[in-house]
Amino acid sequence: MAERMENQDYKKNVYQQRERYRQKAFLMMLEIAAILAIPAFVALFLGKYLYSSHQSGNTYKYILLFASFILSWAIIIIKYLKFSKKVKENDRKIKELKEKDGIDN
Repeated sequence: MAERMENQDYKKNVYQQRERYRQKAFLMMLEIAAILAIPAFVALFLGKYLYSSHQSGNTYKYILLFASFILSWAIIIIKYLKFSKKVKENDRKIKELKEKDGIDN
């Protein structure tokens, strides 16, 4: 009986953890928007400043925008890999619980 209660508590904890990951995923979408937008705006304004001070055309602006794009995607990929690892571990735990309880899905 005690084992069954521990199993129920563990199951409840795992499902709550999955909900926290879903909420975190939503917040990550907002974070991704900021990761893309902030470096782009900085690159744009810095490029305009360099254009006005060096009269170099839009070369600096395009180089900085490209670099901010690459930097943003590198950050996003790293964040995705970390988050994906956590989600897969939680899904593995849920699958084990379902197999233990004899549930297909």
